[in-house]
Amino acid sequence: MIDVARAKLPGGVAGAYQIGRGMSGLVLAHLGITTDEFVDLVANAADKDEVVAKLAGKRTQAENRMLNLKLARITVADVPDDLRSSFERFYGADLPANKRVFDILEEDDRRTFGAKQEAGIKK
Repeated sequence: MIDVARAKLPGGVAGAYQIGRGMSGLVLAHLGITTDEFVDLVANAADKDEVVAKLAGKRTQAENRMLNLKLARITVADVPDDLRSSFERFYGADLPANKRVFDILEEDDRRTFGAKQEAGIKK
């Protein structure tokens, strides 16, 4: 979400990526902030850690864990009707109904951006 927010800033290119709908919309609603507020927060933060630190106290750890569990369980069958056509346009219409959306997003990121790197180690 932070990378997409940065891409929405002047000079950035968000392309087909969006924020405020789907999974990111659920996160923003959980945090009680709008898309514009989130983009402004990212614009004014020095780095990702500062963004996380500013959002950390908005909900309890238990509430955040519950959201993480909820998001991790969302499958293709759970994609709302109002988002289904754009979801299928981006990711395909022939996906199994029980496939987790996070797995689809991770696969898309790998295809688009390559393997994740953390501390100089490819994952």
